[in-house]
Amino acid sequence: MDWQKKVSLWWAKNFRPLVVALLVGCGVHYTIYANQLGNFDAVHIGALYTADGWPEHLYWETQQGRWALRLVDMLRGGINQPALSALLMLFLYALAGVLLTDLFAVRSRVAKYLIPLTLVCAPYVAEVETYHYCSVSYALSFLLAVLAVRSAVCGVRFVWLMGTVCLAFALGMYQANLGTAAGLCVMLLLLAVLRRPGEWQATGLTALRMVLMGGSGAALYMLILKLFLRLYDVGLSGINGINTVGMETLRNLPLGLKNAYFDFYAYFFTHGIAQNHYGQIAGYLLLFVLAALAGLRWLVVLHDRKAAAVAVVLVALLPAAANVTDVINTGATVALRMAGSLAIVVPFAIAVIDAAPALTERAFSWGMALCTAFCAVLLRGFAVQVNNDAAVMLKQKTTVVNLANRLCTRLEENADYQNGAEVVILGEPKRGAYPEESPLKPMAGELAQFGPLSFDPTFNAHGWYVLVWDKLGVQLNECADETVRTISNSDAFKAMPNYPADGCIQTIDGVVTLKVADFPF
Repeated sequence: MDWQKKVSLWWAKNFRPLVVALLVGCGVHYTIYANQLGNFDAVHIGALYTADGWPEHLYWETQQGRWALRLVDMLRGGINQPALSALLMLFLYALAGVLLTDLFAVRSRVAKYLIPLTLVCAPYVAEVETYHYCSVSYALSFLLAVLAVRSAVCGVRFVWLMGTVCLAFALGMYQANLGTAAGLCVMLLLLAVLRRPGEWQATGLTALRMVLMGGSGAALYMLILKLFLRLYDVGLSGINGINTVGMETLRNLPLGLKNAYFDFYAYFFTHGIAQNHYGQIAGYLLLFVLAALAGLRWLVVLHDRKAAAVAVVLVALLPAAANVTDVINTGATVALRMAGSLAIVVPFAIAVIDAAPALTERAFSWGMALCTAFCAVLLRGFAVQVNNDAAVMLKQKTTVVNLANRLCTRLEENADYQNGAEVVILGEPKRGAYPEESPLKPMAGELAQFGPLSFDPTFNAHGWYVLVWDKLGVQLNECADETVRTISNSDAFKAMPNYPADGCIQTIDGVVTLKVADFPF
């Protein structure tokens, strides 16, 4: 069969880069999944969970626009085991990286290895991994966004309709990957203009298919979302302003564009979003300068002012396309850290260096050698940054689990606890008697710095319940959220001393209350 032969050829060509990226990724991310490290959301979710099934807030994921998360969770039975989730997630990102090498049509064997490696090892992938209850879904969303764009550029009539479905489900798992698709479209159009400067009709048709795929994919996503919202009889959540998307977009367009361009700069050249404490800024700068020189060389060779002008415009549009979620929703710029759209900028820079016309074969070899050296600087920084964050999270987890063990011992001495009373543990150890933190914390990402427990009383209490059950096997008699809020706001709780002082355990309104620390708000 023709399709079987094509699949066999593709697999033979890409098997080694895929396996190398997966194995290196497993090594870089080992500390995270081996120690079952997760952020405070993952701790709160626990080891068994299916999206839209949170008893305290049914259909929460659909209210955030992520109606497809439930489908993936049902496929894996709601089991949230970090090691399995990490393996599946890394495989999906590695596969997406290999697909990028095909889309960019790179020539060099080295580039075919570097592109998936720089994607899989990126710190943003590690951040996704700490959401182990949905990391596979987010990785699948990224892969589907890449496949959607692939369908639009393949040149086969109406195949872009398959991309419509891919994009709809990609957005249904994580809307921020709209930027992955949009940024990739701009990158591929730029490469098409540079490679085929006179073929404006073919490039125009490709752009048209991209627009049709993107527009119909977003429309299908919204249609399915509306159906689920009606079926569940709920509305969109106000979290991160998702319920105002569309209403305020045009009015806030200047602010959205400003955010998009600033965040593009901040992601690569500051410590505010992606940290970049271990030489990544230098690696990005060197790689981007080399890509810019390759691009200038390309423009000189073209001798086509129209193509050069279009290329410059597309380069200028790239930050806005990659951060299109910034443009659409000015209140949710934080989402770009998990979107993946900026993670494909490095693979694109490698593709530009690989594809640019060289004076001689020797010059091409030198260019790729420099590209490899700069990518080595980046990969070293990525690996150290990921393990820096993992070390901070491991320190936090060890502190909390050891403390939880002592808390349970103290609780078991309480008479009301022994009689089956409801129990609540409230507070973060770092705000109580255990403020010691890892010296690596200042270089860690925001999620790693935050810690495994929320500062919100309700989420904090539930995090303690889940952690004590999952890590110690002790099931506490959980009280209702309303009761937690009432207790945390009571004068009796505020007057209690922190653990381990005498009086840190008291019965308030019939609930055995153990105070670890006060809340900041």
